[in-house]
Amino acid sequence: MEEPDEEPDSFGILPENIEALNWFLLMQTQWRVGMNGLTGMDYGVFLQWAKEEGVKRLDRVWLLGDLRMMEREFLNSLYSGTAS
Repeated sequence: MEEPDEEPDSFGILPENIEALNWFLLMQTQWRVGMNGLTGMDYGVFLQWAKEEGVKRLDRVWLLGDLRMMEREFLNSLYSGTAS
């Protein structure tokens, strides 16, 4: 079976990941920046914002874990050129 020559133009999102993806996109302006560029998201902003939006504590914990995973993959792809 041949592999495609280029990346697909679209991809699917599993329903259970939509809320985390939406929060990741909402947080796109909340990155901490150091001398070498982006270092990570400002989790305090997320936690306060989610609390104000009425997200339950346990859901905030799960969402934070999902955000950290997406953040790590984004930073890996940004600085190494590929996602791990």
